[in-house]
Amino acid sequence: MDSIWDKFTKMYREKRQVSLLTWTYVVISVAVIIVAGLIALINQSVGVAVLIIPLVAIAAMCANIMVWSLIRFILETHEQKAKAKARSEKQTKKKIAKK
Repeated sequence: MDSIWDKFTKMYREKRQVSLLTWTYVVISVAVIIVAGLIALINQSVGVAVLIIPLVAIAAMCANIMVWSLIRFILETHEQKAKAKARSEKQTKKKIAKK
């Protein structure tokens, strides 16, 4: 069974997910804004009420980006520590092998 760190590292390496998620939110928001504008031509109060959907989508996108940035920061720090530990172990083995 993979650990949580392995799953997060795998998701981090697939960098296309964030850009795909961002573009999906943008497309949905623009489409709903256009539909809300058309509805507002018929009934202004309903059209304005429909504008809540892109507002929520943009807020969710911002939250997703912030969480993704936090996960990215944590994973990069974890990977740097792992690399430094591996280098120090490798140097220790070389010193032991020389003796």
